[in-house]
Amino acid sequence: MDPQLGHGRTVRRRRARSIVLATSATLALGLALLPHPAVTTPWLVVPLQALIPVLCLVVAVAAVAMALVRQRWAAALLAAGAAAGLVPALVPTALTADSSTAPAVAGEAGELTLLSLNAEYAGADPAALAADLEEHGVEVLVLVEADEELVGELRARGALDGLPHRTGEIPAVPQGGHAGGAVILSAHPVRSEGVLPRFAGFRHFEQPVAVVQDPELGSVRVVGVHPVPPIGRDFVPSWDETLNGLDRWQAGRAEMPLVLAGDFNASWAHPQFRALAEGFTPAAAASGPWPGPTWPVGSWVPPFTQIDHVLLRGLVPQDYRRLTFPGTDHRGILTTVTAAGA
Repeated sequence: MDPQLGHGRTVRRRRARSIVLATSATLALGLALLPHPAVTTPWLVVPLQALIPVLCLVVAVAAVAMALVRQRWAAALLAAGAAAGLVPALVPTALTADSSTAPAVAGEAGELTLLSLNAEYAGADPAALAADLEEHGVEVLVLVEADEELVGELRARGALDGLPHRTGEIPAVPQGGHAGGAVILSAHPVRSEGVLPRFAGFRHFEQPVAVVQDPELGSVRVVGVHPVPPIGRDFVPSWDETLNGLDRWQAGRAEMPLVLAGDFNASWAHPQFRALAEGFTPAAAASGPWPGPTWPVGSWVPPFTQIDHVLLRGLVPQDYRRLTFPGTDHRGILTTVTAAGA
């Protein structure tokens, strides 16, 4: 063999190895840093943060492939990046509120069962939803992306006989639009506090607020949460402003237990959501080390992210279940809560 030819091949191999290592290091560093910047420019950062579970899977597969071809340093870098990117997904199991700072519960020790569901443009199967309401003894139902027609179908099936109290009527759907309203229904008397302020200027789903008068727990404030999805340069700022505005709003309402429930369109990989969730106990903390994804359901893409949440302050989750309903691409969140310190 020509010595010069052999030397050229060696140089090319080393160059290729250097490129692989540099690319691996960049990917690993990028994945490790991705969950941390609370930025909306460029707007693609926010959707990429939502895709962290998928990106971690891709990087893990690449790490295995590199290990098989003896690119061990590259594999180690990718694996480290994947591990760092997964950290935010583990937050729900570790995050708990300090019960010593929780507002006092006025009533006696008791339990409250709550179901939160994004009905996907009011398309959730009312028969399936009615059956689960009865089976699980739901006392508070938070429905987002709902309309009065869906509520009427539930009422016609007798599903609301045990949930006679509610927040105000859901606004009619604009012609050519989709159901995007929300309602809180309760087995116990409700004092409606209207809807959250319009934090964002571009677009904002209505987010109802109600004080539920539970005979055992006393007054519990419940919010139906639903920011716009962070897709597109117009929607991302609105999503960001809504989460930040909700964080400011909740900070001034510490006089009673608080439940934030709904489709947050945000996961633990989003720093805006982690900031909002600080001081709350997620219902998912009762599920063990992996609460599991809630979206998308029934799609060619398997569920990969948890964007539906129930956050609790002054209350403690006793259990956590994800329920699947035909007609919606979200899983519902079912949880039973008790008073903090009970």
